[in-house]
Formats: sequence, C-alpha cells, structure tokens
Amino acid sequence: MIKVGIIGAGFIVPAFIESTKMIKGFRYVGIASRNEEKLKALKEKYGIGYYSLDNDVVLSDPNIDVIYVAVPNGAHYEIAKKALLNGKHVILEKPFTPHYKQAKELIDLAKKKNLIIFDAVTLVHMPNFKKMKEELPKLGDIKIVDLNFSQYSSRYDKLKQGIVLAAFDYKQAGGALMDLGIYNINYIVGLFGEPKKVFYTANMHKKVDTSGVLVLDYGTFKAMAVAAKDCKAPLYVTIQGDKGYLRSDYASSVISDFRIVDNKGNAKEYKLNKHLEVTHYHEYVEFKRLFNEKDMAKAQEYNELTLKTINVLEKALACTGIVFQ
Repeated sequence: MIKVGIIGAGFIVPAFIESTKMIKGFRYVGIASRNEEKLKALKEKYGIGYYSLDNDVVLSDPNIDVIYVAVPNGAHYEIAKKALLNGKHVILEKPFTPHYKQAKELIDLAKKKNLIIFDAVTLVHMPNFKKMKEELPKLGDIKIVDLNFSQYSSRYDKLKQGIVLAAFDYKQAGGALMDLGIYNINYIVGLFGEPKKVFYTANMHKKVDTSGVLVLDYGTFKAMAVAAKDCKAPLYVTIQGDKGYLRSDYASSVISDFRIVDNKGNAKEYKLNKHLEVTHYHEYVEFKRLFNEKDMAKAQEYNELTLKTINVLEKALACTGIVFQ
C-alpha cells in the first residue's frame, strides 16, 4: 500500500484521487491546504485520514510515503524540496518547475536520497505515445510537426474583469505555456529530443502569456506548437514526413487515438490507451510500478526527459521576457 499525503486542494486533486483509486494500492493519509472548506469536502468525499491548514504537518508525517504536490506553479519547488528533505517520494504536478536550475536541484536531491520524484505528465506513459515512437520511421524523413492545444479558460473571463487567478498570475508562474504549452513541449521533446533553437512569441497580459506560438528548430525539420487559454480551436497533433503523416484530433496531453497515412492514402488507426475516462490512469500505473519495484533507473530516465522539457520551457519564456522570480 502506497501511503499518500496531498498538498493542495484544487481541481486536479480529485482527478489524482479518482485515477489512483481505479488502480488501487493507494491510501490517502492526509491533505493540507489553506482552504478549509475544500479540505473538509475532499476528506469527506474520498475518505482521507485527516486534513490540516499547515503543510508541514503532512510533509513531516512519518506514516506517509509519497507527497502529491498540487499547488500553484510558483510553489512547486519549495514544497517538493521540503518533501524530499523529509524523506518522502514526490509526485509533482506539471509544470515541474518554472526554472531549469530548480528542476535540476530537485532531481539531484531525489537521486542523492534514493527517492523518486515523478513528473505528473500524462502522455509519455500512454500506450499510444509509445506506439507513435515505434511508428515514426514509417513517415520517412520528418519535415513538419504541428500541434494545437487551445482551450478557452473561464479564468480568462475573470482576467478580463480584472480578477487575476493563479492560472494567469505572474507571481504564481501562470500563463498558457506553463499550463497547456508544457504538454506540447513534453510531446515534441519526448519524441525528438531537444531542438537546436527555440523561439516563442505570445499574446501578453500583465507579464504572462494568454496564448502563443512556439517554434522548435531541429535543423532538418521544424516543429510549431500553439497553446492558448484566451481562444478556442480544434485540438490536433500532426507529424509530416516525406513518406506519410501521423495525425491525431486530440490534444498533446491525451492522444486518445491516432492514425498513420502513407503517401498513397493507405491508413492505419491506433487506439491503445485504456480507461479514456480517466486521463491520468497510465501515469499512476507507472508510478505504482516504479515505487513497488524500486525502479530508480527508470525513474531517473523520466527525470532526464523532464530536464530537457524544462530547459526548452525556460528558453521559450525568455523569448517573451518572462522570467519568473
């Protein structure tokens, strides 16, 4: 049984609990946040052992194995570091950290203490993504990668009214690239590694990007990724090669199915993901395996992808002058 402590009480916490409940083998020992009303509701609904308004109560609880960190982006580093220093494994919600230096420090600390720090991104653990990697050679020489992850946010309505919530708060490392764009980066870097050049241009509001276009130059091919929270469009992923193309009409966070079409029009479709109603299912199946098998080598392999992703993220943000404190 994996004994879990939760820091945070936002909308992602129920998704985490529902996913891990389906997998089984997780017990929710305690939860901490500043919002007592939400804490009470979560405790009652999911049978969490206790709640506290003091994060340190949960972070230092000797009955907890793993801390799930679901706080605003700007607080990820501080909470994750405290958890590691208290000897806890960590599941850290995306985006891992706003800065490469912070990500490297956390990963190095986890390795030193023989602990797992797990980047809670969905896609790389999904069977469809693994199959995509296998099938890429069928496309021939890659020429163009094109992604769009645009979801109009109700919090943008609040922003237009002058109400700044965490998703668009510069002080909490908000913005479109940090929220939706991190999935695009993780997808592209997960398939192709780090690019030679990074460029990002964005629509800005009070120091954060509400939407933007990321261009990654790999020399022999180019990748373009849109992430938007201030407008809406069809979601898709397309990879074009000189022998065919790959297409999914889903966002880069999910890829519930995809198809490969060759230059003659022959097509093959793949639908390998399980439990589509629970987006986070596959990532927590993998975390459970890493924990139970003490597979530190694989955990550190995932950490290397995280570092590459955050390196690209930091370079992209710098293009717009966004430098979170």
